[in-house]
Amino acid sequence: MSSQVANIHDAFFKQVLSDQQAAGTFLREHLPSEVTGLLTCDLPERVPGSFVDEELRQHHSDLLFQVRLNTGQNAFAYILLEHKSSPDSAARLQLLRYIVRILVSWYEQNGKRLPLPPVLPLLVHQGPEDWESSCEFVDLFGAVPEILRPHLPSFRHVLVDLGRVADERLSAQPRLRAHLKALKYARRQDLPEKIDALLAEAPVLEVLDVALILAYIDRGSVAVSLDVIHEVLRRLVPDREEEIMGHLTQPYFAKGLAEGRFEGLAEGRAKGLVEGRAEGEAIALVRLLEKRFGVLPAPLRQRVFSADLGSIEAWFGQAIDGPDLESVFKSL
Repeated sequence: MSSQVANIHDAFFKQVLSDQQAAGTFLREHLPSEVTGLLTCDLPERVPGSFVDEELRQHHSDLLFQVRLNTGQNAFAYILLEHKSSPDSAARLQLLRYIVRILVSWYEQNGKRLPLPPVLPLLVHQGPEDWESSCEFVDLFGAVPEILRPHLPSFRHVLVDLGRVADERLSAQPRLRAHLKALKYARRQDLPEKIDALLAEAPVLEVLDVALILAYIDRGSVAVSLDVIHEVLRRLVPDREEEIMGHLTQPYFAKGLAEGRFEGLAEGRAKGLVEGRAEGEAIALVRLLEKRFGVLPAPLRQRVFSADLGSIEAWFGQAIDGPDLESVFKSL
């Protein structure tokens, strides 16, 4: 898989679960019930940063959340998205490395005190092939004398194999379900035939959510024709089709426009979009920022609309998964 396509999966995954409500729902729906019974009603707090090796970032994406237990303790939920071309049974080895990094980081930041907080690892697999490997780390050692097993490193990770989860069971929350379906189907060769199922929640989603899902699909490795997208939108959301497609043709969404894959658009409209790139991207950036962080302060809004195209594009990249407004704009 190319690093560009891998980055698309990484960005979309983080866009989906960077929202506290979505992350909390995901954990409650996919952790074992005996574990969720220990969680309080507090929303998970995202811990900034990544623990993935630089050379493995085209295969792995990760998110770390601090959660509160009803025992009064804090714990961590570590979500690793596996987006290799085929399932990797050695992913457990990488998980162990990342878990150790999380614990060492916590230990050093908290005065080297004990006890350590529990870390709950979840492996999310989005590939088209079923995940057949064990979820037990100790099984990587193969057949060893039973007397040795208590002395070996051991943990069990939760597996969320998206391809094996029925659409309706991905989440009871329509917005989260729609995004998880996008991850589920994005790399399948039958994606064009699954667009109806993938967009089934479109009538109850915000326009920007539908546009982001379609932009993610459009920039993936399995092609879906514009005609198919138009046809499905006309049936599902006829009153919002034009607005959704308008978002897709804004600079952030419109990689396809630059590559000539939106030749069905009216010539005049395409020309206007190209000429108004900076203004169009500024509008899209403000919408994304306000969706994530609330109404922008007037000086910040003015800064966006007076900026050059290069600056706006750089901010857009930061806005996808930046934890706050300061982190989005600190680079410029």
